[in-house]
Amino acid sequence: MNKKVALITGGSKRIGREISLHLSKKYKLLIHYNNSFNEAKDLSENLKDLGLDCKTIKYDFNDTTKIRNFSQRCIKKYGSIELLINNASIFEEDEIDERLLVKNMNINLISPMLLTKYLGEHMKKNCGGNIINIGDSLSLNNPWHKFTGYTISKSGLNILTKTMSKNFNNKVRVNSLNLGPIMKPSDKKINNIYKTNYRSKDGISSILKFIDYILKDKKINGKIFNIDNAERLMINSY
Repeated sequence: MNKKVALITGGSKRIGREISLHLSKKYKLLIHYNNSFNEAKDLSENLKDLGLDCKTIKYDFNDTTKIRNFSQRCIKKYGSIELLINNASIFEEDEIDERLLVKNMNINLISPMLLTKYLGEHMKKNCGGNIINIGDSLSLNNPWHKFTGYTISKSGLNILTKTMSKNFNNKVRVNSLNLGPIMKPSDKKINNIYKTNYRSKDGISSILKFIDYILKDKKINGKIFNIDNAERLMINSY
């Protein structure tokens, strides 16, 4: 039986890497990266050494003008895509800096929106598929201080999920996983922003279980799941 194809954006490191590893036995993988060439190469080679099918593709999602072309390039890698996980994002303090506001919106919202449109249309024509957006559980209920662009862009993913889930007539299901503090930010300047965080192992395990749950249950569409240990309900001063 031929394996389906999964595109994981930002799939070479951190949470994206864990998702890639988890899906690698069930799917042919297309791992997107931008600045993480070495990580993408190492992950791809490791999976190939295990006899698993994996390819990589580079793109900077801050450039939203060529997303349609990028989507076509992705499809050509294997001939089809049945699963898209919009995981790539940035978490940068902007304090309403115009350039960083636009960068956050481009990478965290506009690019996922366009990928969902173009790859969703492809899936709809080719027997259906799944799209899973990776969001942030605090964005709507307890916005991040000094992270205006990030907060707005991640909040927008929730509306994107609800809207696009209706556009494909259930042939393509669109759902979201809104995460809490699973891992500390990689930026050393802000990596103490979390007052509490999961043990990474527990948080990652929950993410992977929910992905499996969404993919297995064909009635789940337009849903937003919070994996955050109820952090979104807590008053804080982030």
